[in-house]
Amino acid sequence: MTKLKQLLVAVFALTFIAAAPAQAAIGVTTVTAPATIPNPYSIFTINYALNGSSPLASAQLRFYLAATRQGTSNRVLMRSTQILLGRAGTGLYLPPTGTQSASFSYATVQASAQTVLDAAVNACVPQSFYIQVEADFGTPWGDDTLIGTTKLPDFFFTAGTLTPSTITPGGTVSFTADLYTACPVNAPSTIGVFLTDASYNVLSYIGGISVGAGAGTFSVAPTAITFSTAIAPGTYYLVLAADVDAVIAESNENNNQGAFTVQVVASQPLTVQESASDLDSDLPGPVREHIGQYAPTIGYVDGYASMSR
Repeated sequence: MTKLKQLLVAVFALTFIAAAPAQAAIGVTTVTAPATIPNPYSIFTINYALNGSSPLASAQLRFYLAATRQGTSNRVLMRSTQILLGRAGTGLYLPPTGTQSASFSYATVQASAQTVLDAAVNACVPQSFYIQVEADFGTPWGDDTLIGTTKLPDFFFTAGTLTPSTITPGGTVSFTADLYTACPVNAPSTIGVFLTDASYNVLSYIGGISVGAGAGTFSVAPTAITFSTAIAPGTYYLVLAADVDAVIAESNENNNQGAFTVQVVASQPLTVQESASDLDSDLPGPVREHIGQYAPTIGYVDGYASMSR
């Protein structure tokens, strides 16, 4: 090929490139998510806009729950969907113009996103996320939102043992208990210790055990209860009532009690001395109501029992 022909080919190539339309990829320009999503089990909607062009007649959109506005790590896919593009008349295709909308709920997102939403719903405070939109694996763009609600603490007993469960009048028992709340309390409270008869009628307020602030499991150290020598044989319940003074606002005020069964017998048992009674936290509703309305007098001694730690 002569130098003249080489020059003509180069000029032709440059002319063709200059005449060809630009092929910018489909991109995301804006994303607007709700400021808060209190309940993702209900439908929530995001808005977004696209620009650019493509030689293909369709584009793939992906929606993520992400930790950052544009990062691709620490994110989970909510949905992937294909959209059709409009012909531009230049051999390229354009995305729809204006603001677009996409609606989601727990039931319509992928399983990995459902796991994240479950955790946010069950968290004690709203969780911060970015909802990202990504077109054809281009640069994602997102907007921040808070998912979930602020929740009150909820005290309930998870475990406990009283040993022994059968005594004679004047005998001593020792109990432990685990009190739990997933969401934190911001002030100390008191576990009330009651003695009731077999029908859960309150016979005595034995005393209170302090519980600190915070969340998680509060373990009650072994605590001794010594019964009066004059107590009549029969079946009794040693009832524990969390937040007995009602200083903590809780999401459920009706699950704060637990009870141990105590048998008082007239003569010393030989085979059941080391028997134990497990804490029963499934007390009947009237028991909760009666204990909840009972206003104990701290330090009151009525001859039934006394507590030492």
